[in-house]
Amino acid sequence: MKLLKIICVFLFSAFFLSAAAQERGIDSLFREYAGKKGYTSVVYGSRMLKMMGDGASVQVKELLDNIDVIRIISTETFGRDLRDEALGIADDSSYELVSEVKDDEVSTSFFFREEPCGKSSFLMVTFSGTASAVLDVYGKFDVRDISKLSAITG
Repeated sequence: MKLLKIICVFLFSAFFLSAAAQERGIDSLFREYAGKKGYTSVVYGSRMLKMMGDGASVQVKELLDNIDVIRIISTETFGRDLRDEALGIADDSSYELVSEVKDDEVSTSFFFREEPCGKSSFLMVTFSGTASAVLDVYGKFDVRDISKLSAITG
């Protein structure tokens, strides 16, 4: 009986640590702001992404099959807060800055991170005055694959 308890504690601990290891810093941002007044959030899960791949090129379909989730959160009121928090997470989570585009009104930063589990995370943070948006793409892909997503029209 004592051995059974030890095994149960071990399995529970392994499960808990495994679940905790899969938590990404950006997840807290989406949990905090999704559904909050003044913010709009959109989540495309793997099933929806697979449906979006119907009729797409083979390359786009393969990419969508390997993406776990695409999430977007935006605000037109609290943009500076959202932007600052997202940039802080990118910095704290060791995302690599891929590209940055700035003009008089809009600033957009693109980040990429290879996760220890073999998956990748792409983060886009855009800001314009009081408006801001954060895009998160997570799955098995290369940073070069992201441009293929612009081919999706559905």
